[in-house]
Amino acid sequence: MKFSSILFPVDFSVRSHAAVPHVRSMAARFNASITLLHVMPLPIPWPEATLPGDYQPIDIPAIRRSAEAHLEAFAQAEFPDIPLTELVEEGDPGYTIAEVAKSRGINLIMMPTHGHGVFRSALIGSTAAKVLHDAHCPVWTAAHLEDTETPQHTNIRAIMCALELDEHSVELLKATYHLADAFSAEAYIVHSVPWSEAQPEIYLEQPLDAFMKESARLQVAKLQEQAHTAFGTCLEIGSVSEVIHNACKAFHADLVVAGRGVLTRFAGGLRTNMYAVIRDAGCPVISLPPREVIL
Repeated sequence: MKFSSILFPVDFSVRSHAAVPHVRSMAARFNASITLLHVMPLPIPWPEATLPGDYQPIDIPAIRRSAEAHLEAFAQAEFPDIPLTELVEEGDPGYTIAEVAKSRGINLIMMPTHGHGVFRSALIGSTAAKVLHDAHCPVWTAAHLEDTETPQHTNIRAIMCALELDEHSVELLKATYHLADAFSAEAYIVHSVPWSEAQPEIYLEQPLDAFMKESARLQVAKLQEQAHTAFGTCLEIGSVSEVIHNACKAFHADLVVAGRGVLTRFAGGLRTNMYAVIRDAGCPVISLPPREVIL
């Protein structure tokens, strides 16, 4: 998996600035082009208090000129030595980002995540959620933390492959191998084994948890044989996001590779597990869309 073109959505927030070193590092590693995109969510016309039924005009060209000037200033400040493309579009940010990526043949979207207010620890932000749901290419999301500082993981030395044991696993392993090779990084597999609440005994008096871990280990070994990989493996019992978080911490991971729409076992798919993985991993996540073929 190689990235020749990167789309970097910019909203001029602190997190946008914090993501810049990651975008620069990824572009340099793959010699990829960069497209900066700012999406203008147009304001809703508001009636004047003194003229019921009358609406204040919205000067869309002026809003666009201001956005273009702001984006150019951002580019000059953060990418002064890199030629890039600057785009300002109108519309819903999440939908527009996904559509621009598709229409321009972008093969990696890089964007920070945002949580808001009292729900900050539970959400990754509506724009990021829409992009993850709609994008037809891999999406890089920054570490999602309570504060506004994005940890520096630009020097990628350890990559965790969050593996589900399904038909997408071989492609995910291959993608992880290519990324690890590009960064000369170590790669590891992390897989969460389901809980067994009752702890019943099975054949040979072997606890169910131990049986399931051994079964998962054998399945992972078979998948690695098919993918021609030999990654270290971390198999633990627990929720997807918790197991991945603990593995990232133990192995000092700088990046997680996961499949969108693949982590479905525990809480119902992308809208729960993938969001939780991004929220809790503690390092950036590259998520691949369902059914992506890695060449």
